[in-house]
Amino acid sequence: MNRKRLRAKLITIPWELEVPTLSLASLAAVTPPQIEVCIVDLLRERLVLDEPVDLVGISASTPRINAAYALARRYRERGVTVVIGGHHVTALPDEGLEHADAVVCGEGEATWRQICEQMLVDPQKVRGVYRGEPDLDGLPLPRTDLMKLRRYQAYYYPVIATRGCSESCSFCFAKRMTRGYRAHPIRYVLEQIRRRPRWVKAMYFVDDNLAADLDYTRALFSELSKDPFPFGMQVRHEFSQDPDNIELARRAGCILISSGYESLNQRSLDGTGKRATASYYREIVERIQSAGIIASGNWMFGFDWDEPELFEATWEFLRDSAMMHSSFTVEIPFPGTPGHRRYRREGRLLTEDYDRYTGRDSVVHRPARMTPEQLADGVRWLTLQYHSMRHRTRLARAAWRNPRMFAELPPHKRALYIGVLNYFQVWQWRYRMTPSIASLYGRLAPLYKYRYAGDLLRGTNFWSQREQLADERAVALSTSSPFAERAGAMGPGRGKRLQPSA
Repeated sequence: MNRKRLRAKLITIPWELEVPTLSLASLAAVTPPQIEVCIVDLLRERLVLDEPVDLVGISASTPRINAAYALARRYRERGVTVVIGGHHVTALPDEGLEHADAVVCGEGEATWRQICEQMLVDPQKVRGVYRGEPDLDGLPLPRTDLMKLRRYQAYYYPVIATRGCSESCSFCFAKRMTRGYRAHPIRYVLEQIRRRPRWVKAMYFVDDNLAADLDYTRALFSELSKDPFPFGMQVRHEFSQDPDNIELARRAGCILISSGYESLNQRSLDGTGKRATASYYREIVERIQSAGIIASGNWMFGFDWDEPELFEATWEFLRDSAMMHSSFTVEIPFPGTPGHRRYRREGRLLTEDYDRYTGRDSVVHRPARMTPEQLADGVRWLTLQYHSMRHRTRLARAAWRNPRMFAELPPHKRALYIGVLNYFQVWQWRYRMTPSIASLYGRLAPLYKYRYAGDLLRGTNFWSQREQLADERAVALSTSSPFAERAGAMGPGRGKRLQPSA
């Protein structure tokens, strides 16, 4: 081989322009220095297929797994070693092996490092299913410098503090991706925040449930309150039943609390193992928003106990509670979940075409108490009611009357933020849930990456690290960082910026 270093390309195939995750950045951080690595988000960067590469890692969830398999086959035809990871192949590793040389199940840092080391010795050794659990205390910081973060929103800088979920909801695969709930050292979290690019306006904790360990979360928020910076997070609703928790989160900089409320039907909550009490929801929403924090709810329909009347009941609750943000979807029985196994056993799966497992109004199973058409129409109706101009104007007025909502901003900026928050949602959900527009969006979304003309001129996905830093205007790690000399976190030497790649 003429090149001095092997090349590895880490590719993610999101099913829409969603909040960035840190999965591939974490793998890049543990990649040995003998291997040059890049990260490609196929919705935000043009993939250069014809440049030399030795190892490709592909991450995709169920709705995009067919695209991942097709891409894997193209690389393997060229003699490139291909590894696939993510929720879907963790559930169906044998299926993944039909298209790739190796499959990574669950968390990937330990196994990716093992794969890279095998590549350096003998690429033919990279075969089969890999499983492993990383030691969180020994991990370097995620290589966010490789993510081309300017192509994501300035309000969603990704930060991670914990892994896993302690719950076992029948519709969710999160617990099966990790072996137990664990937390990173608080200093690890603080260092991620300190090294954010200067243009970032807010961050988002990508944890499944940031507050599963309340003692840890309170200690983290106490540290964050010393130098608060706006953030959003996802927690179970019980966290917000305690006013002290909400106030501590607010002092730490919290501006959004997202929770999976899922349903107002208590039978559905009980039947899916949700361990939630719907009668508390109104009180929780009021408590969050009276503290000046946006309450965000995720709602799911199509469980065996749901009837068509649930859509109207949910609309009445959302209208009366003035919940500031919500998203709606049918139940998605992803492979590997108890729900998928049961629907398949009972002959109630309408399709196993993975491209249709996108949620919202795409129904892939037969509900027990309504028709598939009623389920799709109900989700679509509720979404458009909630995101109508009339209702979003009502929510904007409620936010303006709340003296703690965006209270730190001057009046003109406060009005702007409230307006954008509400009226952007009207546009966003109209194009997602109006069938004719949604179909057009589905065809146009892959073209989003071509707005970056520089990619065409560059002709490679392996940007030099100097280019990356100039593009991101990243803040250097502090010279006292305990992570500064860990593999992948920085170049050699404490407190230095990354050097150009070889």
